[in-house]
Amino acid sequence: MDELIGEIGKGFFRGIGYILAEIFFGTICYWTGWPICKLVTLGRYPSPKQVIYLEGNSGNNHGFWCSVTGLVVLVAAGLFATGQF
Repeated sequence: MDELIGEIGKGFFRGIGYILAEIFFGTICYWTGWPICKLVTLGRYPSPKQVIYLEGNSGNNHGFWCSVTGLVVLVAAGLFATGQF
């Protein structure tokens, strides 16, 4: 019985971790990287039909590079704020 409860707990926390990672990477990093991608590509990427809206994110990764750019910016800002640069 303890093993069953342990497995259910692992699955629950794995699901919570997935949701938090999706919210962080898919939303926060995307909206941080979106204006930078627009500036660097002079408005070409992402095109208006590729923009991820909050209710329209159906598992597609059109904005992957915007999310990666946002993640890099957030990591660099965190390192700069802690005096690592």
